[in-house]
Amino acid sequence: MTTQAAQLDAFFSSLKRSGSPNNWLVAPADFMVKSDEVAPVFRVSVPALHRTFKAIALRSDGVEVVDELANGIHIVATTRLLRFKDDIRALFIPVTPSRSTLALYSASRVGYWDMGTNRRRVRTWIAYLRNAFSSEP
Repeated sequence: MTTQAAQLDAFFSSLKRSGSPNNWLVAPADFMVKSDEVAPVFRVSVPALHRTFKAIALRSDGVEVVDELANGIHIVATTRLLRFKDDIRALFIPVTPSRSTLALYSASRVGYWDMGTNRRRVRTWIAYLRNAFSSEP
């Protein structure tokens, strides 16, 4: 594992959820951090999931990639009205060579409540992935 890939794993393994409603995590049921929802398993390889996820994310307004690795990506989304920044991190996880899943975390940098923005973003991007690929229940 490269140093950068290890840093992405370290981010998730050291993630401390604040309990405030300004973040949302979708991850496998057995993931190292308790998630808000269980991530689907897609019938595609990690590279295909990564490419498609990035393309979906970049279609959103105010989104930019700030760091990218073979097994993950860090994106910053800036809100239109007040210019708040949200950090989105995705870790792409192989299940088999032709099946993969992800841990997807979106969190506001400031404030207690985000009016559901991070939850909606994560759910929308997961829905787009489900439409792009078949996923297992």
